[in-house]
Amino acid sequence: MSSTATPESPSLAARTEGISEIDYPTSRDEAWRYAPHRELGRLTFGPSPAPSVGVTSDVDEEIPPLDGPRIVMVNGVVDELRSDLTCDAGGLTLSSLADAMTDHPEQLAGHFGSSGDEPVDAFVALNRAFGRDGAFAQVADDHALDAPIHVVNIAIPDQAETASCTGVVIQLGDRSAATVVETRIGGGDEFGGSNVRTTITLGCEAILEHIVLQDVPAAQIHLSYIDVTQGPKSEYRARSFNLGGSYGRLAYDVHLAGERAQADLSGLYSGFGDQILDQQITVIHGAKDCTSRQSFRGVLDDASTGVFNGGIDVRPGADGTDAEQLNDNLLLSNRAEANTQPRLEILADDVACKHGATVGQLDDTALYYLRSRGISVDDARRLLINGFADQTVDDVGIEVLRAWITQRLGHADA
Repeated sequence: MSSTATPESPSLAARTEGISEIDYPTSRDEAWRYAPHRELGRLTFGPSPAPSVGVTSDVDEEIPPLDGPRIVMVNGVVDELRSDLTCDAGGLTLSSLADAMTDHPEQLAGHFGSSGDEPVDAFVALNRAFGRDGAFAQVADDHALDAPIHVVNIAIPDQAETASCTGVVIQLGDRSAATVVETRIGGGDEFGGSNVRTTITLGCEAILEHIVLQDVPAAQIHLSYIDVTQGPKSEYRARSFNLGGSYGRLAYDVHLAGERAQADLSGLYSGFGDQILDQQITVIHGAKDCTSRQSFRGVLDDASTGVFNGGIDVRPGADGTDAEQLNDNLLLSNRAEANTQPRLEILADDVACKHGATVGQLDDTALYYLRSRGISVDDARRLLINGFADQTVDDVGIEVLRAWITQRLGHADA
């Protein structure tokens, strides 16, 4: 894996200093145990060039048709022609990350980190160095947005073994509310990758609904990091759909930093072929009387692999914590594999924490019941699979997105 700096850009050279010495994760690292390390090693990271590849009409048609402002990135660079940064509602600042670095540099310190701030892993370090464009969204105090903000990341490798880096920064002021939809798609059949890092900050009593749709082409690798810091009484509601890529990774790090903050994370990963779909979830309870919920479901066919590594970390002084975690997996093939590891670390008193995980196949009794009503075996299987998956899909409040997810799952005609 290589990274390059351009000689005409000393600031870039300064940012990338030491990257070559970073240790890349291996299968000995628990959070990366099931990752395809040989394929990850083929990726080449570097500064995002100006968009030099065309986005075909079929890729454009994959973007969910949401009302409201939209910012589109192609290979890590904002595509102004496909973006619409206008918003009728007051209180929203929406711009490219590159412009925000000029206009609001002080507000991006938490995203890019400081020299003494160690990154989580090498891929976060690469994103900090090369993810210099993307989306910046800020909602002012006491403002609630009616329309969702749509952040679209399109990956179209223009040569083999290239990977783009994109940054997304979302900041909600005190008592504000918004919905942000992140769509990650791509085009072409070249091997390549995308590395998207989203940093979210919620003020006191802020409410954010955050939906992530990941369905890049089968030849690509997608790496996603979502870092959330919550203020007092804030609410973070995350819904993720990890569907595409040869390796699709979604990593959440949610820090309940203010008292009585709430986090509700749920997701669906649906794999086929030899896909690896990897969920890495960490929720840190760092203040009193906070609540968190995690509920993730996997549907795995053929020789696909699902990974759920979910942690609840209750820090000292976080008394009154109420946390739950559940991971359910449905295996449709004897070659499919589910690796689930729920984790608890409790260093406080007066807490209520529980977790659980299941791995199973279709219920023979339920199949027999449907067959006895004259339903064919294929239709009966499809009904049961859809019923398992759609419990997560139905939780999305935007009809257009539900239809998009249903179509991508192949449930549209069920």
